[in-house]
Amino acid sequence: MYKLLMKLKVPTPAGDIVIDALRMDAVVARRAAKLIAQNIAGKRVSFVGITTPKASPFFARCWRACRTIPVGETRTYRWLANAAGSPLAVRAAGQAMRRNPLPMIVPCHRVIAANGLGGFSGSSNPRGKEMKLKVWLLQREGWIQGVQPVGKTKRIAAANVAKNCNATSKSRRISADIKM
Repeated sequence: MYKLLMKLKVPTPAGDIVIDALRMDAVVARRAAKLIAQNIAGKRVSFVGITTPKASPFFARCWRACRTIPVGETRTYRWLANAAGSPLAVRAAGQAMRRNPLPMIVPCHRVIAANGLGGFSGSSNPRGKEMKLKVWLLQREGWIQGVQPVGKTKRIAAANVAKNCNATSKSRRISADIKM
């Protein structure tokens, strides 16, 4: 068993999904990258056999809770903190998602802020490549309805997503603890 001394990148139309191979077994990292690439290509794959690397107990609980969020649905950072057993640790839940080494396998793009999209991969810049990737992943799963796909000419600010979204607070596609 050896460690990869790099990060693996899986290309998508909206940017690369980066797998932090520095923190895990090389075989697991390569298998994760292969499964994510197959998923992006449109194949139905199961991420059940992929385990997350060792982390603090709270981060591990956050990652485990995040993996329970169904495709096409979102949850807030507050929900994630509650599910991880620390209801007051909302910002720490955000940090757990920021340091997620396996995007899509631990679907951190499904965790949003109560007042908008929040951040992704350590960035909250609404015009940044990270947020374009988060919006693309959510659109791909059917969450943001009525929003045009993000391309080179279209940029969606996180604050505008709620206005452009057809989801309501009673919709099953939006977290119940968001006030609309």
